[in-house]
Amino acid sequence: MHRKRYVSMSVGLALLATMPPAHAAQDEARSLNELRHTVVNLLQGLVDKGVLTREQAEKMVTDAQNKAQSDVAAQVAQEKAEEGAVRVPYVPQIIKDEIRRQVTSDLSEQVTRNVVEAAEQEGWGVPAALPDWARRMRWYGDIRVRGQSDNFASDNIGNTYLDFQRVNDAGGIGKAGLAAFINTSEDRERLRGRLRFGFETALGHGWTMGARLATGSLRDPISTNQTLGNYGFRNQIAVDLAYIDWAGTTSTGRHNFGISAGRIKNPFFTATELVYDPDLTFEGVAGHLEFGLDRRDSSGRYAFLVAGAFPLQEVELSSQDKWLLGGQLGLNWKYSGGSRTRLGAGVYHFRDIAGRRNGFESNLLDFTAPPFLSRGNTLFDIRNDSDNTTNLYALAADYTLANVSLAHEWRLGPEYRITLAADGVRNIGYDTAKIVARTGFSVPRRNKGYQAEIGFGSIAMNQTHAWRATVGYRYVERDAVLDAFTDSDFHLGGTDAKGFMVGVDYAMSPMVTARLKYLSANEIDGPPLGIDLLQIDLTASF
Repeated sequence: MHRKRYVSMSVGLALLATMPPAHAAQDEARSLNELRHTVVNLLQGLVDKGVLTREQAEKMVTDAQNKAQSDVAAQVAQEKAEEGAVRVPYVPQIIKDEIRRQVTSDLSEQVTRNVVEAAEQEGWGVPAALPDWARRMRWYGDIRVRGQSDNFASDNIGNTYLDFQRVNDAGGIGKAGLAAFINTSEDRERLRGRLRFGFETALGHGWTMGARLATGSLRDPISTNQTLGNYGFRNQIAVDLAYIDWAGTTSTGRHNFGISAGRIKNPFFTATELVYDPDLTFEGVAGHLEFGLDRRDSSGRYAFLVAGAFPLQEVELSSQDKWLLGGQLGLNWKYSGGSRTRLGAGVYHFRDIAGRRNGFESNLLDFTAPPFLSRGNTLFDIRNDSDNTTNLYALAADYTLANVSLAHEWRLGPEYRITLAADGVRNIGYDTAKIVARTGFSVPRRNKGYQAEIGFGSIAMNQTHAWRATVGYRYVERDAVLDAFTDSDFHLGGTDAKGFMVGVDYAMSPMVTARLKYLSANEIDGPPLGIDLLQIDLTASF
């Protein structure tokens, strides 16, 4: 019997070790007491039936007691370690999503911008994933799809204006046939496209190189558009930019200087498209200087000087290569409220640009005819042979352009601005006596032009729903500028035109912009030639 009592006492002690403190609820104590008697009776029954020996039962009780004591000790230690801790109950996923949304919306734009800038500068997530030359490259590009409607006035006279480019290509008016004249009566509806893709990379110590590919006719220097609808023929793509730049600054940081060589962007400041089309790129070398005028704001208030030399046509068997030599002096002035004024005065001299008439039955001077002609400049036939079906047209006048450009921006608060852009040009190289000597005939002096535009809208177009509206007027006489380099859209390109243009830009997203533009133009001299254009553009860029 003492063995039985020993087992009962041992089991009781083991169960008592797991009992809650005295202040626990009475119903919980009653349940534990019933459980203890049940276990004691169960073990005693197993011993009486010979299933377990007394030694085995005593060992089970001892093991249970030790395990209970260790569990209690561990629980006490854990509770002591967690004193003062905040316990978070289970949070449903919908609550987690709402918390995340509120926290994200509360992050300031500045904090987000700082994180993005740090990630770009430090290359988060891709440490050493790319070689050094790749990390120094900046890629950019754009795609533009344009719907264009060309509408001709009802009083235009057909077979009046020659298409001098086609005549020269064919070898004469007679050889060109009906293609010798431009279209002046049949309206056109066209879908046009443009693709540009380029890169720029830093080479260290102020050196930079870059290149850009673009669609467009390989012979047309002022348009990168291609008319779609050629039975799926693939677009032509050519090198539009390919250059090396070097830039530096003085030790004080007030004065900057640099040089560019190769096929470069227009280095001169122009407020409008009066002298140079925006798509025109220059081949040659250009240098610039910026003189800071304000010690406190040298980057916003400075005078600038630009000079360049650009070969237009290199002739192997002649020393009279055609060149463009240009220089410009200007001022950039930024006001305290964010408004800005830019003013530039330049002279652009086209050397050996005029044509020279061949000797009889000779073609030695054929190179004096320009490789590309638009429409408007005074021309004459430099062929001199007995075949009256042959013609080759060249420029009759010399061109040295004096140009003044002005652009002013009024900031109207943090979101909107008013802009004014104006250009005036005069061909000071125009010499009536030389024209008579070359051509044998005299023409009225038409060597002036001007263009002005005013706009209102958002300061920046890289934000969704940004918009801008412009209206302008253009007047350009036949020999005011070179018709091959001026705007290719107004009056379908060229000179001897006047009229107005209106346009609206709207940002569909930070990188997608839509534009609606209407241009209405008429001839200044000559038979009636009215041309109205409606353009709808969708441009995506990165």
